[in-house]
Amino acid sequence: MPPEDNNIYALSIADAMAAMMLIFSLVLLVLALRLGSIQDKTAEIERLHRVLDAALEHNKNEAQQYFSMKQAIYQALIKEFSADLKKWNARIDKNSLAFIMENSKNGFEAGKAEIPPEFRAMLDQFVPRYIKVIHQYGQHVNEIRIEGHTSSEWGVNLAECQESGSEACKKSVYLKNMRLSQDRAMSVLNYILLMENISDMPWLRSKLTANGLSSSHLLCGKQKAPCSGNHPEQENREASRRVEFSVRTDAESKIEEMLKAKNKRP
Repeated sequence: MPPEDNNIYALSIADAMAAMMLIFSLVLLVLALRLGSIQDKTAEIERLHRVLDAALEHNKNEAQQYFSMKQAIYQALIKEFSADLKKWNARIDKNSLAFIMENSKNGFEAGKAEIPPEFRAMLDQFVPRYIKVIHQYGQHVNEIRIEGHTSSEWGVNLAECQESGSEACKKSVYLKNMRLSQDRAMSVLNYILLMENISDMPWLRSKLTANGLSSSHLLCGKQKAPCSGNHPEQENREASRRVEFSVRTDAESKIEEMLKAKNKRP
C-alpha cells in the first residue's frame, strides 16, 4: 500500500490553498494601499482647505480695509465739493465713486464734442481739486476714468437711416453715439493734460483714461437711476447725456482675487 506522502490529490489541494492565501494576502495589501492613499488624499484636501480658508480670511480683511478706504475717498470728495454739486448739476455715487456731471448749460452741445466755454470754466474749477483729493489715496488708485455717455436718440437723417425703427437704424444710432461719446471723453482728457496747475502730471498720465460708452448706461426717470430693461419711454435723455469721472481702486482687484480663490477650492 503506497504511503500517504505520495497522495497527489492532497498535495494539489494544499497548493491550491496556499495559492488562495497568497491571492487573498495580495488583495488585502492592495486594499490597504488604496485605503492609505485615500486617507493621504483626504488629509491633503483638508490641508488645502485650511490654507485656502486662511488666505480667504486674509483677503477678506484686506478687502474690508480697501472698502473703508473707498468710503474715505467718498467722504473726502463730498467735503471738497458739497458746495459745488448743485450749481454744477453734479452728484457723487457712493458705491462707484463716480463724479457724475449731468447735462446742463455747462454740458456739450447736442451732437458735438467740442467743449463749450462754460464747461471749460467748470473743468478749470473741478479737475485740479478732484485730482488733489484722489492723489492722497494714490497708492490704492489703479485708474481714473473719464466716461462719455449719450442718450439713445440721434436724428434719423444724421444716422443715415432708411427706417427709424429698424435694427439697422438702431445699430447706426448706437455707433454714432459711441463715436460721439468717445470724442467727448477724449476732448476732456486732452483739455486736462494741457492744464498747468496739476501738481503731479506724470502720475495723472499713468492713471487717466478716456472711455466712450454710447447709450449703454442710460438713466431713467426723475430719480436718474440706471435704466433696467428695454424701456426707452422712461429714459431721462437730459440726464443720460453726461460726463463721469470715476476711480477704480485695488479694492476691486482684491475682490476678484477672493472670487478666484473661492472658485479654486477642491
